[in-house]
Amino acid sequence: MPQYQSLPAIYDALMAGVPHTAWLARMERAVREREKQPQSVLDVACGTGTLSELLYRRGYRPVVGFDIAPEMVQIARMKSEARHYEIAYSVADLAELDLGGRQFDWLVSVFDSLNYITDPVRLREGLRRLFAHAKPGGVLTFDMNGIYALRYGLFTQHEKNGPIEHDWKSHWDEDEKLCRVEMDFWVTDPHTSTRRYFHETHLQRAYAIKEIKEWLTEAGWEQIEVFGNYGERAPNARSDRWLFVCEKPE
Repeated sequence: MPQYQSLPAIYDALMAGVPHTAWLARMERAVREREKQPQSVLDVACGTGTLSELLYRRGYRPVVGFDIAPEMVQIARMKSEARHYEIAYSVADLAELDLGGRQFDWLVSVFDSLNYITDPVRLREGLRRLFAHAKPGGVLTFDMNGIYALRYGLFTQHEKNGPIEHDWKSHWDEDEKLCRVEMDFWVTDPHTSTRRYFHETHLQRAYAIKEIKEWLTEAGWEQIEVFGNYGERAPNARSDRWLFVCEKPE
């Protein structure tokens, strides 16, 4: 199933309104509340490197990112090279992650990247691989789309922003807990006014908080907390995004 093939070229423009800075600030607060002072950070499913660059500008060192999509990683590398940021990016599958024994103080993932792992076995293994790449006392923070977002079609949308127009339609499979999003894009070249069309199909799986917490515990993570919509309270039935915070024992 083609995902993130044509999309990377316009990804940053399409996602310009995503509140990466606010999300990162909330995660930083969660880390500080645990009396942690991380230096090294691993950006899990880094995409085009937007969060990695925010982390770098905030002074974290080293910052390392990886993503399963080569096209996204290529753009992340080009951006960091142009800005002279020393961020190391690589192409990797979370369920097979092996960074040669490197461990980090803080591991972070945003924008429902883990929902794209639709095989529960591979997600469980991915959480174990993250545990192996955390230093003792290291913290993991990540978000996921809640079942409410996927079941009730929050992906269905039509927007036009400058030269980019998109029309997305989501389809929910209750039995499989899968959300398939058919994405149509039209991109207008500002110089020639020619319009290019492409289509992608994206697939996300809805998981239950209970099973994610069980798999985190199974992997060795402790002191697991979950917040709804990057707020201060536990999620409720209408929370469309969940924030998980946990740590590796010292």
